[in-house]
Amino acid sequence: MRSWTLIVLVACACVGKAPATAAKTTTTITKTPEVPARPVCITPSEDAATIGHASSDGAQVQYCIGETDCFAVDLGSGTYHRLVEPPKRAAPRARVEAITPKLDICTGRTCTALAAKVMPSAAAMRAATNADGTFAVVLLGDAPKGAGYAEVWNVAKSKRTATFRYARGDFRCGEVAMLDNTIYLSAAQCGQPAARAGLYALNGRRIANVGGKDFGSFGSAYVQVDGATWAFLEENANQLVLQDVVKGKVWKTIDTSSLFEAGGAKMGTPGESALVRLSDGRIIVIAGSPATGTIATIDIGTGEVTVMPPPLCK
Repeated sequence: MRSWTLIVLVACACVGKAPATAAKTTTTITKTPEVPARPVCITPSEDAATIGHASSDGAQVQYCIGETDCFAVDLGSGTYHRLVEPPKRAAPRARVEAITPKLDICTGRTCTALAAKVMPSAAAMRAATNADGTFAVVLLGDAPKGAGYAEVWNVAKSKRTATFRYARGDFRCGEVAMLDNTIYLSAAQCGQPAARAGLYALNGRRIANVGGKDFGSFGSAYVQVDGATWAFLEENANQLVLQDVVKGKVWKTIDTSSLFEAGGAKMGTPGESALVRLSDGRIIVIAGSPATGTIATIDIGTGEVTVMPPPLCK
């Protein structure tokens, strides 16, 4: 009997070359370094530290040191928050648009042009209007020589109703505003941080000096308290007066020099501090140098002053 042996051959038929091994791809992830948040603190400075954009919102006060270092302060807790941009105030009902050679008094989108009638050849004019835009005050003349004067205009009639001079000795270069229908005119020693202000009626009659005879007004920090009563901060921020702007009577003077006592000073740098009124009637003073950012809360009824220093950067 025959025996058969079956041999099975298994062959591999490969077509072409074996595929090459895929190259490894390495992805490098670069992390952007985190920018540390700016600390919520104030750096003391011997340089100018003018307080700007001061306003209040309920129990908070907002302000900037210069134009970019801005804060919101919760007065109840004393907590400070840094603001990305300066706080914005509500736009007034009436405004002045004075860009040479234009001088317009505007309410909303309606404007009345006065430049051609006031003084067509004037190189620049400073002006103010009341809340309704019905009257305007324009400063003209050669102020540095003591020849500066103000004109009062009825806007609707485009008619000048009064003219008066405002220089007080060496205080000659004027800045003007309107507190309701009372004219506020602060005259400075031209180029120097010292000024004295007066209150005037619409007919040009002088009502009174702001704050009294030697009350400094450089920086023009003031705020309405109630009706005809306004609060004015002395230029060195060491005194606050409450004055009737219609009758001119100063009915209260409050010492605010405690703002600067922690640094051993009795007053601040002229024109740097700001004034804000809270909705509950209290007055806030925000100090410039040398007590930059220090807040004084004033109860105008009792005259009590409460000082809150800011967090200082180490």
